[in-house]
Parts: sequence; structure tokens; C-alpha cells
Amino acid sequence: MRKLTTALALATAVTALAAGTAGTAAAAPGPAGAVPAARRLALHSWTLLNEHGPGPNPGERLTARVDARTVDGHGDGRHGDGRQEDGGRADQGGVHAGPARGHAVVQHVFDADGAVRVEFTVNCLTVDGSGAVTVTGPIESVTVTRRGDRPVVSRPSWGPLAGLTYYPADGSGERRVGWAASDYQHPEALARVTGCTPIPAGLWIIDGGTVLHR
Repeated sequence: MRKLTTALALATAVTALAAGTAGTAAAAPGPAGAVPAARRLALHSWTLLNEHGPGPNPGERLTARVDARTVDGHGDGRHGDGRQEDGGRADQGGVHAGPARGHAVVQHVFDADGAVRVEFTVNCLTVDGSGAVTVTGPIESVTVTRRGDRPVVSRPSWGPLAGLTYYPADGSGERRVGWAASDYQHPEALARVTGCTPIPAGLWIIDGGTVLHR
């Protein structure tokens, strides 16, 4: 269990959360071959997560909340990486690039030190052949609150992307989540998220649930 005891340690945690923890655990494979998803989809999810394993994580609380729906080609019609949506065809990777509207929040609270909150606008919602559900979109804000201090909010204007992928339960019943975000402080850094692309699993769901309406 990671404990933060200084403001410097909290700043390090900010960087880690904003960079995402996707791919840090090797237990879960990447998504199976993707197939076009149904055009009308709605995702509602609240999950309590652990980056270290499937059990509880005293002293920390990592949560993700998503409310999003596809817009059937209406709206701005753009992928998460800025490419124009073509009305619902599968892209070259085989994933239906469904334009969407919605909002997602990933928050990591450290009981002794403070919290980090990343919010992003969902503009792509996809489902692949394994049933994994992915949402991606530009980061709206990153809020850092150190204990006893006022929140410090960063609002990147250049459109760095973030994303979440929810995987079906594996053979042992464990549910996994992929989470990643591009470096919101350095536009020149290599992007960690591509619009509409699934993110490898790096977190475990320990409470909550995800509902996909087709």
C-alpha cells in the first residue's frame, strides 16, 4: 500500500495518476479482435478500484465514474484524436468509432494527504469482440487538493486525451479496468491514449458496477 507523507510525494502521485496506470499489471491480456459495436449504446459506471490487486486498499480510495452515450453520428462527429467520423463505419482497426457524449471522472483520495481528480469529456464509446467497453476523450481538468490547502485546478487547452476500458470478468471472477491519460503538462510528450482505442488492464475493480445499455 502506497502511503503519501509529504507534499512532494503527493505531487509524484499527481503525475502518476495523470499519466495513468494502464499496463502496469501484466495479469490481463489486451482486448480480443474487435468488431463493430451497436450504434446506440449508453454506459453508466461507478467503480472502486485498486492498482495493486483485487483486495482492499486501506488509506486510499481510487474511483472512476462514467456516464456516456453514443449519438448515432449526430453532434460533432469526431473521433477522440480529431479524425472526422464517417457515419458509423468501422475504422481500420476494426473498432466501431462511435461518436459519443458524456463525462468521466477518475479520482484518487489519500486519507492522510489529499486528492487528485482527473475529469475528461467522453467523445468516443466503443465495444470490442471480447465485450470490453472503452471511452476516450479530451481532459477537461486536473484538480490537486493537498490536505489543508485549496484545490489547484489545471485546464489543459491543447486537448490531451484520457481513456478507460472496462473488461468482462475473467475465469476467476475478477474484473479489470484499463486507465491512461496523456501528459497534460507537456504537449510535446508522446501521447499515451489514442481516440477510440482500448487501454490494457492495469486496475482491479473491488466494488461498484458497470452497466452498458444497447
